[in-house]
Amino acid sequence: MADNALVVVKQLQAVETVVALDSKTKGFLPLSILKDINPTLLDIPDVGKTKSPNYEQIIELNPDLILLKGNKESADMMQEKTNVPVACVISKDGYDFDLYLIVGKLLGKEKEAAGLVNLFETHKMNIEKIVSSIEESKKKSAYIVVQNSKNNFFKTQKGSLSLELAGLKNVAANANKVDQWGFAELSKEAFIDYNPSLIFLDKPYSESGIHKDDLMADPTFLFSDAVKKQRIFYTHSFALPKDYVYVIAEAYYYANTAYPNIVTEDVYKNAINEIFKAAYGIDNYYETWKKSLL
Repeated sequence: MADNALVVVKQLQAVETVVALDSKTKGFLPLSILKDINPTLLDIPDVGKTKSPNYEQIIELNPDLILLKGNKESADMMQEKTNVPVACVISKDGYDFDLYLIVGKLLGKEKEAAGLVNLFETHKMNIEKIVSSIEESKKKSAYIVVQNSKNNFFKTQKGSLSLELAGLKNVAANANKVDQWGFAELSKEAFIDYNPSLIFLDKPYSESGIHKDDLMADPTFLFSDAVKKQRIFYTHSFALPKDYVYVIAEAYYYANTAYPNIVTEDVYKNAINEIFKAAYGIDNYYETWKKSLL
């Protein structure tokens, strides 16, 4: 019952213990790497939304533990109605590596959790060290276009751990119009004024989504240096929430794209291969990763 916990459970090598998912988490599955490496997850029961779960179905499944993305009151209510231990797994802002340690302790996977956290911290410090050599005046700016129901080109991420880690300036960082989920909306005038060096577009999963050609044909985007120089790239900014594999992998991708002479392809390749091997058990993932961004 927590979209931020499923990838953690997978990366701690305990995904086979999952007997059900909430509606939101299951809805994300077709867009995630998990559909390819654990396709049986697509077939397990959907037990409803976290705020309106199917208690009878949960009881019938007889789980030993429920991981809930909710507050203490919600957890207490669910535990009372199901008579199953419930643990809250609410993420903190920023790098919430403690989430791995908490879930690891609950599942008896403390060693695996500590190893992953060490890997993430090592790569985080490594890329921070590399990009720290870039002078502030020479840092490039970037803008992320998110896929959305209205195909609004000016809906973006106000906060991006990956852009920040890559040494890029997020042009939406100072946006004032922000919704409850952290998405910002820029005016067309503000976008032209910010004039980002690079544009990253969340990868479309259907023909009706936003594609690169759509941005390059938009009258407002034509004012952008990124469009003039064809510096528009796809990204995976919305894998399953709090998947630090993607947070850190995309930071290397962004940094290599912006500063290829500083974050070289060898550095980028080695990071992708090591992170995906440790977290998802996939060997030599780099070429597949690159193809997924075309």
